[in-house]
Amino acid sequence: MAMGGALVGAAICLVAGVIGGRSVLDAAKNAAQRLFLKQALGWGGAYAAVLMGLVLLAAFDVLGDWAYAAVVVLWFGPLIPALAWAHRRLDAAAPSDYGTAAAV
Repeated sequence: MAMGGALVGAAICLVAGVIGGRSVLDAAKNAAQRLFLKQALGWGGAYAAVLMGLVLLAAFDVLGDWAYAAVVVLWFGPLIPALAWAHRRLDAAAPSDYGTAAAV
């Protein structure tokens, strides 16, 4: 049961990541934002793939149940700081007139 859930969960996460990544890239305002997003999505996707690999290894009983807890900590621990850093980088790469239409 755990093996099937891990495989289905990994497949759903992969599809959702591809769809989400494409829509994030479509929302970029300029080339600098697109470049940063491509790099962030590449590194983030590799990080997520490693964590999903740990989940699969735990589902196949190669790793113990501790692997599930380790993945939760490794995923949610750096999530908020990483999102805050990414938003600061995207704001810095935004055009200077972005967001000033309401002030005019």
